[in-house]
Amino acid sequence: MKASKYNFFYEFPEDMEKLIAYNARTNALALIEKENYIKYQNFVDKSIAIDDEKLIEDLKKGQFLIDDELDELELLKYNMLSSKFDTRHLGLTIAPTMNCNFDCIYCYEKNERQNVTMPKDVQDKIVEFVKQQTKYVESINIGWYGGEPLLAFDVVKDISERVMDICKEKDIMYSSFIVTNGYKLNKEIAEELKKLNMEFMQITLDGPEDIHNKRRPLKGGQGTFRKILENMSELVDILPDISLRINVDKENVERVDEILEELDKFGLKNKVYAYLGYVEPINDCYSTGKCLTMKEYSNIDFEFSDKLKKLGFVENNISGYPNLKTNFCGADKTNSLVIDPNGDIYKCWSDIGMVEYKVGNIMDNISVNTDKYMKYILYDSTQDNECMNCKMLPICMGGCPRRRIDGKVDRCSSYKYVLKEYLEKTAIIKKEELRKNKTVEA
Repeated sequence: MKASKYNFFYEFPEDMEKLIAYNARTNALALIEKENYIKYQNFVDKSIAIDDEKLIEDLKKGQFLIDDELDELELLKYNMLSSKFDTRHLGLTIAPTMNCNFDCIYCYEKNERQNVTMPKDVQDKIVEFVKQQTKYVESINIGWYGGEPLLAFDVVKDISERVMDICKEKDIMYSSFIVTNGYKLNKEIAEELKKLNMEFMQITLDGPEDIHNKRRPLKGGQGTFRKILENMSELVDILPDISLRINVDKENVERVDEILEELDKFGLKNKVYAYLGYVEPINDCYSTGKCLTMKEYSNIDFEFSDKLKKLGFVENNISGYPNLKTNFCGADKTNSLVIDPNGDIYKCWSDIGMVEYKVGNIMDNISVNTDKYMKYILYDSTQDNECMNCKMLPICMGGCPRRRIDGKVDRCSSYKYVLKEYLEKTAIIKKEELRKNKTVEA
């Protein structure tokens, strides 16, 4: 019996006789009496046997204590490889156009935009590719991206309907989502999206009206803030699962909270999931000096999450509790592809439109950039000298693949800076829930 290498212990602010115990590999969270923690620590540091069978049983349950022969790093590697090369699920991110009606100040696609809509032959080839994959997959998920995908809504509708028919015929689970600026998202389109089984959508606002309109105006310079909020108010009952991303950097960080007041005014307080988005200078399209460091962003993100709860807003993750990762995202997963209007294939949607990151084309299925593809797919965080001994590894798995490939210094998960705060928040919430349940039962 030995201690897991992924154990964390923090003081519990609501009871100084207890500690928060967290294991990053199993995601187990518990409160442990200080006297029991001392027994655990004596076992780890001094090999003094724990004379409490119940304590041993509890510590093993969360895998704070594990069998001597268990190699946790090998287990993480197995789970990572199983996920990376899992062919049961197909994920496609499709950009039906790279054109956009907005002129956002930080857009990393500005230099790559083409006023082109995906032609019919590329649409047909995507549908043909999906049909071929149905021999092997159990589920298919399509994400619509751009540019602004609603500028090519006929393409979204055509491909979606045909893929849905194929999935129905083959008894394959189908799901989809859309990332849109929300400007053209009227009630009529919302009704159509519902028929296309759009499970959720992401819309972006960058703060109150004056801030947002400077950062995300129409190409002609006109404001977009009020139109987006009016659209959301009309469609939220039709498509209830809306994530509201609020991009944050040094230019607007002092005023992002004001958007919460606007959401309340428009009747959206508990109908959208607001969260912060990290702005970074992808493709050198935005000044590095305007961007927050990951440490700065992590702390701001925690404070914003805390404010949401205090003001009664719903959150995607009510406490910001960590999620276990096997691989990091679709970019380092074999059965996940990004396809642009020309049929060019990429691994990360930050790469879209950049020829040097292209790994193939749907029209010929020929890999043209094997080196770039392999840098995404074959990376192994369990063998990375910067990661393999890190206790955060199970909830990070090496961080953003694109940042790693670009040689960015800080590619780590934000939990590197605020794990303690999120665990404290969760432990307090869970303790209160238990107290309420006991009160109800009594």
